[in-house]
Amino acid sequence: MEYSRFLSINNAQNVQRLWGDAKFLTKSKDIPANTIGRILSDPQLSGAVVSGPTGSGRRALVEAGLGLLSEAPRLIRLNGSNFGTKVPLGVLSFLLAQLDVDSHTTRHELIHGLGKILCLENSAALVMLGRPELIDEQSSSLLAQLAVMGKIKLVVICEHVHDLPGDHFTLFRSGKLEQLRVSRMDSTQTHEFLEQELGGQVSLYSSATLCYLTNGNRGLMRKLVQSWCVNGQLVQQQGVWVLRSAELGSGHDIQSISSSLTAGMTSAERELLTILALGGPVALDRVHLSGLTGPLDGLLNRGAVKYLHESTNSVGIATPLLGLLMRSETGGELKASGRIELAQLHPDPGAAQSLAALRELKDIGRYADQLALAEKFQSHGYDPAGWQMDPQVRVGILKMHVNALTLVGRQAATLDVIAHAWKGLRLAINEAGALEPLILADQELEILSQMSLLSEDEMGNNSGIIGGTEILAESSNWMSESLHLRALAIQAKGWAAQSRQGGAMSLAGHLDDQLRAIRFNAPLVSSFGPEDVADIEQLLLHTELLAGHWKLAASRAQKLAAGSQLNPLLMAHAQTVHGILLGLANDHEGALRVLEPCLQQLGYEGDQTLRYAMESVVTYALACSGRRMEATTLMANGLSETKNTTAPLNFYTWTAEIFASLSLAELGSKDVAKARLTHFAQQIQGEGHLVFQMLTLAFAVRLGSWDSLPQLELASRRCKGFLAQNVVELAKSVSELDGPGLALALKTLAFNGHLLLAAPAHNELISLLDAKEQRKLSKALNEYKRALAPDKASLGERQIDLAEQQPSWVRDLTKREAQIAQLAIRGKSNLEIAKFNGVSIRTVEGHLYQVYSKLQVRNRQELTALDRSSRRTVAQR
Repeated sequence: MEYSRFLSINNAQNVQRLWGDAKFLTKSKDIPANTIGRILSDPQLSGAVVSGPTGSGRRALVEAGLGLLSEAPRLIRLNGSNFGTKVPLGVLSFLLAQLDVDSHTTRHELIHGLGKILCLENSAALVMLGRPELIDEQSSSLLAQLAVMGKIKLVVICEHVHDLPGDHFTLFRSGKLEQLRVSRMDSTQTHEFLEQELGGQVSLYSSATLCYLTNGNRGLMRKLVQSWCVNGQLVQQQGVWVLRSAELGSGHDIQSISSSLTAGMTSAERELLTILALGGPVALDRVHLSGLTGPLDGLLNRGAVKYLHESTNSVGIATPLLGLLMRSETGGELKASGRIELAQLHPDPGAAQSLAALRELKDIGRYADQLALAEKFQSHGYDPAGWQMDPQVRVGILKMHVNALTLVGRQAATLDVIAHAWKGLRLAINEAGALEPLILADQELEILSQMSLLSEDEMGNNSGIIGGTEILAESSNWMSESLHLRALAIQAKGWAAQSRQGGAMSLAGHLDDQLRAIRFNAPLVSSFGPEDVADIEQLLLHTELLAGHWKLAASRAQKLAAGSQLNPLLMAHAQTVHGILLGLANDHEGALRVLEPCLQQLGYEGDQTLRYAMESVVTYALACSGRRMEATTLMANGLSETKNTTAPLNFYTWTAEIFASLSLAELGSKDVAKARLTHFAQQIQGEGHLVFQMLTLAFAVRLGSWDSLPQLELASRRCKGFLAQNVVELAKSVSELDGPGLALALKTLAFNGHLLLAAPAHNELISLLDAKEQRKLSKALNEYKRALAPDKASLGERQIDLAEQQPSWVRDLTKREAQIAQLAIRGKSNLEIAKFNGVSIRTVEGHLYQVYSKLQVRNRQELTALDRSSRRTVAQR
């Protein structure tokens, strides 16, 4: 609870930065600086409801808006609390202390007295109310009446509108309180913010990790970035800022962050916070039984802990960074009293501590240490007695172990780990009976086992295990909706790898509908956790890749990379997939823009298969973009490795081989490329990789390997779905020399994400078309690329923003002229601008002529000088 006079900030730069930070958090950036002023001056409005997720800077938005007003009103901050709900008029107690109030004071006298305090000289004070869900009914009623009377302007800060007390919700429904919706910074905004802070490109994994650790808090992000740059966790490599290690480090900066996050905490609150850091989330009923309700309320009021998204029955630390700091401060050890309380809060405190430690190692990217800790727990932790104590925590540890094995490239070992854990669980079920927690754990292990089997089968090209997923998915005995949907996602991926691509995509569509329904119907209270959603999304992405539905896969990858699931590893993986799909869509500049930072982040560590795939795509994109020297160097370093690698087949090894062959053709070794593709097609024959085999043969035919036509037609007829039908038509048209049919097949493939098959470079299929058909196909492809252009960032830069921050000369031009002028200022050639916009060079020259005429400049040099002068003027203002 605070009571203060709002003072304008003397430093104009700080005002501008504060307002910019708050405004940056809105998706549409449509809350102007005069919004608060308009609400204060409008006699029809009693105030506003500023709603949005916790930590989104809603207070900063209001205060920055007030700071820009010529005459800032008196500001009174009031916060609801668990303590205040137990005291009559608790939230107003500080104000009421200034009045002569006793048990006989009437409501009329309270209103009159508060009105005198809050409305001096007929100037209504601004009351900013936080945590409205935790204020008592009497206080909310008095504040609502004062707002209606015009004695105050009420600004309520809440996460959801339904958190408003009854009287305030009535004001909102009647239109007296205007809603201002503030959204949390998404991944794209976080990425832009960090690039501004660091002054250069930043890898998505770095920005996603920082956003995750700080829970989107920009102030914390700034402090952490400064510390990590000094200590070497964030380093610049070939112009890209990459995260080498997410370890906190030490020093004054880290201690300052820790102090700011824990300032004012009581010893009881700090001890409970340490227990949550070292032992993980805790069930609410155990907190109450342990007598820790008071410290928990204090931590909830401070925003240090939160109710978990997947369940309102447990609480955990709100900001992962705070948990890491507490672990670092204590060295991972609890005091004697803390160990006693930890044992009261967890059925198996040792297992809980192991799971919390594994999560910490995952958060800071120490996967080898995570694996070592998981193996240490495996040696003793999966005995029957342990399963009976806390099966849920053991399932979490097992998932962490399996994920760590996958990340370090030991996929085959996952089945042995699951089998070892399963042995102890089955014995526990035999001893204790079919208790619900044990049966639920058994089903979780079944899902985990099938996911590992499917991944191994995909890479090992065995059809037997894939067929077994149908029995798993058809079962109706799943104990939760999450388990059932994950089983269906496994089945969809299994079908996509075989010859049932149509059925796989229908099932994927059904799962998307189910996820949307879950998000709509149960956004707050649901047993469907974010990790489960991430598993399903990743399975659906792989389903679309295996089925060849690359347009849908690209859309899903973009959403995941944008942070639809706030999981740094998943976001980085999705961005890599998106970059590869841009290469397969013949978007060379887009592929380079996405994949070059990814390569710098990956470096020479991590998944080598993924690195080979990215290098192959980048090599081909460089060669096609005119940077042949760089392409030749990169190919010389990596091509022999990709050719001789014994890595099992999956989407990434297939991508590496296809683009390595296309790069050879682009750099003058077309015959070698054709032989390499036909040999690769023979290697991957089998039920588990029909789509890959079919597409490999299609690329061989694209390079003129006509002997592969019979195999192509046979492979495409064995697959099901739209892609196979189109490839059948393509093969048939080539065999019959049907030009119009071939043009239609290429156009259809291109419109579904397979633009590379229709790209003219070294494409012998195009030579089978007459001049008229080639022009029609080229026109259709250019129109399709232009339709996609609004979704692309411009040539490695952010989209041109024609809003308030642009220099004045932009307003004299059309949108297209301004775009072309900005690209010219950034040094792009007419050819590069034409390729990006899908127009001719002559069209670009015409637009530039109009730009020069309107701005009265003669060439690019004068245009650049005008831009610099305008930006300096804007900065001075």
